[in-house]
Amino acid sequence: MATYVSPICAAVDATGLNSCGRSRAAYAPGNASFRRHHMSRLLHRIGVVLPRLLDGQALIRESGAIEQRCWRELGYEKQPVFDGDVPAFLMVDGVGYPVALSSPADPVELATRLAALEPSPPPAVSRIGTNLDTLAWLLNFTPFEFQWLLWSYCVRRFGSGILPGIPLRDATHGCTELALLCEMPVDAVRDAVASRRLYAWGLLEGGDAEGAMPSMLSGWLLATDQFVEWIEQPYGSDTDLLIALCQAQVSLPASR
Repeated sequence: MATYVSPICAAVDATGLNSCGRSRAAYAPGNASFRRHHMSRLLHRIGVVLPRLLDGQALIRESGAIEQRCWRELGYEKQPVFDGDVPAFLMVDGVGYPVALSSPADPVELATRLAALEPSPPPAVSRIGTNLDTLAWLLNFTPFEFQWLLWSYCVRRFGSGILPGIPLRDATHGCTELALLCEMPVDAVRDAVASRRLYAWGLLEGGDAEGAMPSMLSGWLLATDQFVEWIEQPYGSDTDLLIALCQAQVSLPASR
């Protein structure tokens, strides 16, 4: 199948953890490319549907943030700087010239441009992609469950702060917005949320034991740390991956 890694984070010690505390497996060949590819797809899709999710100043603010994160894909020479992004003392460069400010694109125009972008091909080889495909087969995921878990994995690795702040009125509203984002039938989303399978298996964060869901869309797209760690590991067989899943399940709190 599916961040810029700083030099500091790329330094891995003999314990298998890099200096940022991540496992060596997180940066195995293809894994970083896999995350970048699918996180980029998620951000593009959010930018496309954002005018239908927000309005007013919230839409302008979050659309501008998407524009800044996707500047390379949009063909900009450099990341745009908008008015209010930086304090006054940073509004001059190293030789005293004023920093050039950009005007944010109209959210609807930006959505149209993002929708027209050709998606880049996914990496040819990725341990995470292979493991996710295997897990989907073992647990008989629906297409929506697979997409949900894939994007939730990426958000956990990049941090939920990369997503816009999109408030939800209730679980029904959340299912509707998630269906729009994933381009899936809303009934498929409702069924997956109601079944709580991905929560019961310890794959997703966010839903409590009574089924109450987060009040922000970003809270619906968050894999557990435990899942992220074991899905990145190498496995010799499908059975080995299933054993890892079961071991993770045994360690879950009884409240799940």
